[in-house]
Amino acid sequence: MTVLGIVYPTAQELLTPNRDWVLTHDKSGQLAGALWQEADERHSPCALYQESEAYFYGFYGQAFSKQDNTEMNQNDLREIALEGPSLLTAKFWGRYLFVCFDKVAKKFICSCDPSNQWAIYWSWSECHGLLFSDTITCLHQALKDIGERPGWNTSFFGTWLRTGSVQSGEMPFDNISELPPGCAISYTHGHKPEMLPVWDPLVNAKDSLVVQNPYEILKNYLSLQLENHERPVLELSGGLESSSVLLALRAIAPAQQQIACAHYYNSEVGSSNELEHARRVAQSVGAQLGEIDTDVLSFAPVKHLPRVAKPHIRYCLLAFNQHFASRLEERENSVLISGHGGDSLFLAPPPFGVLADAMLTLRWQQLYRIALNLALIRRASLLHIAGQAIKAAFSADPSEGVSGTFGLMSKAAELKPLDGRSHLHPFMQKTKIRLPGKLYQLFLAYLSLDDVRTPAHPFKKGTHYPFLCQPMVEFALSIPSYRHFDGPHNRIIVRQSVSEATGYAHLWRRNKGETSGIDLLGIRQHKEHVMAHCLEGFLVRQGYIDPIKTHAAIQESCKGRSEYFMDILHLYAAELFIQGWQ
Repeated sequence: MTVLGIVYPTAQELLTPNRDWVLTHDKSGQLAGALWQEADERHSPCALYQESEAYFYGFYGQAFSKQDNTEMNQNDLREIALEGPSLLTAKFWGRYLFVCFDKVAKKFICSCDPSNQWAIYWSWSECHGLLFSDTITCLHQALKDIGERPGWNTSFFGTWLRTGSVQSGEMPFDNISELPPGCAISYTHGHKPEMLPVWDPLVNAKDSLVVQNPYEILKNYLSLQLENHERPVLELSGGLESSSVLLALRAIAPAQQQIACAHYYNSEVGSSNELEHARRVAQSVGAQLGEIDTDVLSFAPVKHLPRVAKPHIRYCLLAFNQHFASRLEERENSVLISGHGGDSLFLAPPPFGVLADAMLTLRWQQLYRIALNLALIRRASLLHIAGQAIKAAFSADPSEGVSGTFGLMSKAAELKPLDGRSHLHPFMQKTKIRLPGKLYQLFLAYLSLDDVRTPAHPFKKGTHYPFLCQPMVEFALSIPSYRHFDGPHNRIIVRQSVSEATGYAHLWRRNKGETSGIDLLGIRQHKEHVMAHCLEGFLVRQGYIDPIKTHAAIQESCKGRSEYFMDILHLYAAELFIQGWQ
């Protein structure tokens, strides 16, 4: 569904008769807002409008009670309109968009589900009011129509190149922002819009969720969110998360229903080939496995670049995704299911900060065992583990362990310092919790939720991420960071939950495929293409990038050296994003 909204419009340019607008007025009779919707293939066309003397509210999508999985009704929605979207995130979960106009207070508020399945982009104009849409191309076109075509937000690119993630709501376009997961945009007539966190993901979820372990949460999500007619295809790597999703699918599906899976690999690159593991789990449940042996590597050229909201490192896989779609029976109209997110939520491998968490929460009797397990998983000495834990305890930025320095920046751009924690999610900027392991876990959770909005191109119907649904995120974050591993095993909570329910022993394997080699091979195979995009693009012309350093980095990567791989990935993704809009 494409939704476009205008709050207290001061001009009528966009309220054209060719769109079927739903209008509402405040108590003084002034036009308070206009909503327009158009069905598409991403979301269910389910929409509900309700109006009273004091309120007008709209709800798109579906939400279910955390207590008993019953679907939200009119009484629930009326209560949420009175109390605000914090009540919605506290009591319900799902895929939805909520808007509410308070006619008496002349106030508007809008929020979307914390699992980030429904995006919101917004823009504020002194001349035209607050505009918002769940589709970036729709909002961008609306701004062009009123003569306010957005330019490039150059500060965004400086931050994104360094960190690879901007979770604060800042966008690559001037005067366009996105609503981060679990936030709302609030606007009172006569004032400026304000972005507010309305979801506290660190609230203990054990007492509020109807199910309390990963396997049951997976089954619950799949049974409520997947329609029989969707004929989904599971991306099955054979790893812990995708195997867990498959086992949950088999548990809820009728015995006669065929479950379709797809495993892609390159038979020429043994380090990334996990076909035997995918076969094993598929055979154990009788699933149909499509084995796709592809020689399309990362960084392969593509003819058509989609217009998306912001760059993402998975841009290097666009050509591969097109090839993958062409090999599926339903092609781009397939609904995909992905196990992405479980490794981040359940800490694989755990950061050194978990030892600091144990110290700061006075778990003295467990310190030695936690340190031993960390040393085993990280293959490091106890002295090193202790030193890193102390360092983590004094770190101000939980993203430091993920976001390294960007080595291809020009000297002029390097003089512009990164604005501290400003790229982090608003909740992380405001939270009083200072447990480094928990903050790192929360950072990775928001990082994975940000991935949900990446392009599924050329798949038109999007992707389901069961491991990133709100109940799963809340459950994972409710567990102390130092309990997510034991002995040589990480993600222990998921392994135990699924293993105890299914008896499937292969979940305990520790060997995992390696993708860095095949990605470097992609740079070497498409060297001229990567050179052209990275050395002749917008960011070089704008002075962000040192072309000599970048040329040398690509040459080194072609030799199999990974020192500059993430830098090249960030730069390449940013350039492809810009070209998609040009």
